[in-house]
Amino acid sequence: MSTRHLDHADTLELPVTGDGPFDFLHTVWKPSHFATGLEAHTATRSWRTFRIGDLVTGVRMRAEDRLVIADIYTDGDYKPNHREHLVRRLTASYGLDEDLSHFTELASAVPEMSEPLKALSGMRQSCPEDHFEIAVVALLLQNVTIARTTQMTRNLLTHHGQLVHFDDITLRAWFTPAELAHVSADTLKDQDRLGYRAKTLPHFATFFRDHPAEELQAADDLVQTFQQIKGVGPYTAAIMASHASRNPATFGMDVWNRKILARRLLNADDAKPEAVSRRLSELFPGHAGTAGLYFVEHEHLEAPVAPLLAPDGIAAWNQALEPPAA
Repeated sequence: MSTRHLDHADTLELPVTGDGPFDFLHTVWKPSHFATGLEAHTATRSWRTFRIGDLVTGVRMRAEDRLVIADIYTDGDYKPNHREHLVRRLTASYGLDEDLSHFTELASAVPEMSEPLKALSGMRQSCPEDHFEIAVVALLLQNVTIARTTQMTRNLLTHHGQLVHFDDITLRAWFTPAELAHVSADTLKDQDRLGYRAKTLPHFATFFRDHPAEELQAADDLVQTFQQIKGVGPYTAAIMASHASRNPATFGMDVWNRKILARRLLNADDAKPEAVSRRLSELFPGHAGTAGLYFVEHEHLEAPVAPLLAPDGIAAWNQALEPPAA
């Protein structure tokens, strides 16, 4: 895979318009998230790639109080509609217009939330992936360890995605549904080592190729909509919908998150998902998803899955991603 070099094309200034505190670091970097090569973070900077149709963009972000400054890099034909799309995408991806004040008020009255709120106050939900991308992540998280998910994600991005370099950092970029739709299930199984998921992923690619983001955003019930995809049941559809819709009242609960919340809220090693969800909703009506996020991220804060980069560690990061010289 050759590396595409992206040039600076624009600078966006994105105000945090939602009420409540704002924590830039923990909004863009989540300690529980596994390494994909799609993004990298230091204590003060964040880099991420975004696909806007066929356009590949790199974004470097930093914050000055309640203003997020995003420098845009690309090697494509960057147009005003791309700028408008990125303003909307970044604002939604990082919850810059979401009101955290009510959640913060609720959380301050719940003793179990005392430590997470102190450490993470102002952290917003983040989902930089679009509907298709979060669907792929949800599929790769099914019934496996984080190590296995990381391996499958790396395989897919290496074989079917892009490798880009901008602002002195190298990152991977997603493939689009159209780019993946022609890849056979056999290739996904044998080359990318996806196991049973190899049969499902082509259906994902076809569905999202034929259902644009605007149509999905207008859907009344994303859980039902996503179950139109062959191989997607209620559980996976709920994970996809909760992330894609950014609904603060819903939390996509896997077996690991369930155990964390059972310990924090029910003083038990594990519990049924319904019991955990019920307790979250009782304590944080309308904000169970945000509360679940705070508990899970606080659990990983001291030992993050993908630690922050030191400023002098970027060269080693780049070397690990870039292909060896021929």
